[in-house]
Amino acid sequence: MDQRSMEIRERPKAYMIEEEGVVKEVRGNKALVLTDRKAQCGQCVAKGYCQMLGGGKEMLSEALNPVGAKTEDIVRIGIPSGTVTKASLVVYMIPATGLVGGAAIGYYTGKSCGLDPNLSTLIGSLAGIGISMIFVRLLSNILSKRPSYQLEIIKIINPEDPESREGSRT
Repeated sequence: MDQRSMEIRERPKAYMIEEEGVVKEVRGNKALVLTDRKAQCGQCVAKGYCQMLGGGKEMLSEALNPVGAKTEDIVRIGIPSGTVTKASLVVYMIPATGLVGGAAIGYYTGKSCGLDPNLSTLIGSLAGIGISMIFVRLLSNILSKRPSYQLEIIKIINPEDPESREGSRT
């Protein structure tokens, strides 16, 4: 392997969203981290929808633990850059495509069979979005197992050291 490829691999990850939390439980190479929901969701464009569904002020998240954090450690967790964009494409574009595609198929099927085009379009769009939501769920289950789509503990924060709260990776 040449020197350039080694430099690329050792480059630290960039994180799109970072948040502080407390490790509540360690499970092998993963940890359950308790974070403040308001702080974590403050940067999200869909926060209003989640808050309508309820939930407490705190959120328990599973994160990869490459730094070896232990129970009750204060840690900084992050979502790798690009992950939120990719996940948004899956969550928003697939159902939108299913809705439009189902509506088009329903319209042309209804028209060719002599049915009311409005009713067949409605049925087609509902079927399209239903099928696409099942597909999104299956794809979500697959992607959530990949490390690039999981939260990661970036560093352990020392409460007595104010400098440990700044920056991402040391």
